[in-house]
Amino acid sequence: MTTSVRNQFGSVILRGLLWVWIALTLVPLVWMFTTSVKPEGMAQTIPPTWIFPPTLDHYRGVLEGESVSAFAPLLLHSAVVALGSTALALVLGLMAAYALARVRFAGKQKLAMWILSTLMFPPVVSVVPVFIMAGRLDIIDRYPTLIVPYAAFNLPIVIWTLRSSIRQVPEEIEDAALIDGASRFEIIWRIILPLSAPGIATAGILSMLLAWNEFLFALTLTRSEVKTAPIGINEFTGMFGTQWGSLTAAATTIVLPVVLMALLLRRHLIEGLTLGAVK
Repeated sequence: MTTSVRNQFGSVILRGLLWVWIALTLVPLVWMFTTSVKPEGMAQTIPPTWIFPPTLDHYRGVLEGESVSAFAPLLLHSAVVALGSTALALVLGLMAAYALARVRFAGKQKLAMWILSTLMFPPVVSVVPVFIMAGRLDIIDRYPTLIVPYAAFNLPIVIWTLRSSIRQVPEEIEDAALIDGASRFEIIWRIILPLSAPGIATAGILSMLLAWNEFLFALTLTRSEVKTAPIGINEFTGMFGTQWGSLTAAATTIVLPVVLMALLLRRHLIEGLTLGAVK
């Protein structure tokens, strides 16, 4: 067997495995969506029913509050928490990443590695301390109680992603701006931000995903005022059964914004991930 034939055979095998992986990834999503549009009573049939008249009753019930809980406000709470924590992480992370990429000081590389090592810190061990502090400050069931921890846990990956992105910007551009009288903040705003858009998009998407899907902190630190969507999904399961139609409709409404955001920003996401992988 010649080298070219072996390469073609390997390429076919690799593509086949990729298609199998994609199919396995899509199966749960397809099942979730089809169950959400099945009429009541057909969601739990065995074997599954694949031919049925689709209905949006479950979505109406979930979004209009006719189901176990009013789910639409929970989506709003999740959006506020996700956007707030992402904005805070990006602002703080951009400043730290710029310092690590451009400012020369002793121990800079060690500090960068320490920041990276904090990714090994499991957030679950901080639930009880954060709960105690929030209780003493009387801020349980408030937006900052979720926004600040989410931003803190996102900072390491934000800093490292933006640091790699900033290092791709030629320093000569900044030197020219400094000669023209620009301040460091003006350089960040007018030069670094536009040229680091892929890295910022990547860091923002990753931060949004963590905050949008997080369950444990939201379960521990919220009651009803700022309860998020992942907590609301849990209410569709009860002692006597699970409302599969409403549950899958609620799950679809949670997944859809993330999928749309990833599709809209996919070019920046791919570029940012590539930059983040290059030292």
